[in-house]
Amino acid sequence: MKDKKTIQGYVNNFRRYLAPRLKPSIGLSCKIFPAEAEGAVLEFTIGPSISNEDVFEVPKDTVNSILKIVPQRMIGGGNIGAIRFGGTNISMEPNRIVLIKGEDAPDLWSDQGARNDVEKITGTQTKA
Repeated sequence: MKDKKTIQGYVNNFRRYLAPRLKPSIGLSCKIFPAEAEGAVLEFTIGPSISNEDVFEVPKDTVNSILKIVPQRMIGGGNIGAIRFGGTNISMEPNRIVLIKGEDAPDLWSDQGARNDVEKITGTQTKA
């Protein structure tokens, strides 16, 4: 996903739906790793005294090449290049949420897509 405007819109919507479920002192920053091909990896860091800022990293060729440099526990070693990511894959860690968005489908990057992802994480429905 090379469209920064689409990615930023998704991140803003994700934050808008997740923030009401966090304590007021908890911030949510995002490192955005776009892929030249389809998809992106979004690394949200959650915690006290974290500012709500977003940083776009330099695009890499594929989501698979991004996952080789983003620390995460979802995908272990081995031939990560052989994995095909579809939809949104979510990895929850103590102070991080890593979203692997394997496609550029508009519904995955929409307001409703952000809402659906937050609902998967929280197990509750969000309010519009």
